[in-house]
Amino acid sequence: MRFAICLILLALPPMAFGEIYKFVDENGVVTYTNMPRPGVKPQVVIPDLSRPAPASSATGKTKSSGRIATPSYFPKVDTGTQLKRDDMRRQLLMEELRSEERNLSASRASLAQASRQRGADVGTLTESVRMHEKNIQMLNKELSHIR
Repeated sequence: MRFAICLILLALPPMAFGEIYKFVDENGVVTYTNMPRPGVKPQVVIPDLSRPAPASSATGKTKSSGRIATPSYFPKVDTGTQLKRDDMRRQLLMEELRSEERNLSASRASLAQASRQRGADVGTLTESVRMHEKNIQMLNKELSHIR
């Protein structure tokens, strides 16, 4: 019984996809439909994201910056807001980088001290140093991607 229900549920989602059109007639009656009306321009078209994009954008055309063009229906953020977000992200990444550098320094000191002692768990400390080095490398990579 559960198997049959699972099969039915898996078959249903594809039926829910489709473009949605909003039409307002001369009396002000609003109609939402998945069928376009010939000769009538819809007010709102919600695109079907389950289907591939039209041929013009499916080819992967890019802007001159090398980035893929954003679809027209995608929400946009003004430049000032984006710059504030980028600055905040840069600050957070810089704080995290400083923290990782402190942790790396402490891990290296612990490793140096443990390497002089007998029976110390040098493998765990070495792995800790590698982890902090990797974190610093990835944070620097993220910082380089911020405009």
